[in-house]
Amino acid sequence: MDAYVAALNLKNTEALSKLATPGNDPKAEVVERVGRLGGRDMKTAKLELRQEFGPDFATAHLSIRAQDGTTHDEILGLSRHDGRWYVTLGQNPSPSKSPASTARLVLQRSLL
Repeated sequence: MDAYVAALNLKNTEALSKLATPGNDPKAEVVERVGRLGGRDMKTAKLELRQEFGPDFATAHLSIRAQDGTTHDEILGLSRHDGRWYVTLGQNPSPSKSPASTARLVLQRSLL
C-alpha cells in the first residue's frame, strides 16, 4: 500500500500500473486515479487488511489524508501471484471463464 500511495503522490502512472494484477489492462483506471488523486502529498491515515477468501486474496481498507486536510477512503482488492501482492486494477482482457448467458429462459407449466 505504501507503493500505491507513493505512485499516486508522484503521479507516476508507470509505477501504479506495475502494481496491477498480472494480465490485467490497468491503463484507463490508472490514468483516472492519478488524475483524481495524484500529486496531493497524501499519507496513509489508516490501513486495515483482511484475508477472507483464502491465502491469495485480500482487501485493503485504506484511508489517506492529503496535505490540504481532505481524506479519501477506498477498498482495494489484492491478489497474490508468485509470492507477490498486487492491487486489482483494470480488467483482464481475456477472461478464463466464458460469461454467463443473458438469454431468457421461458418456462411453461401445464395446468392439466
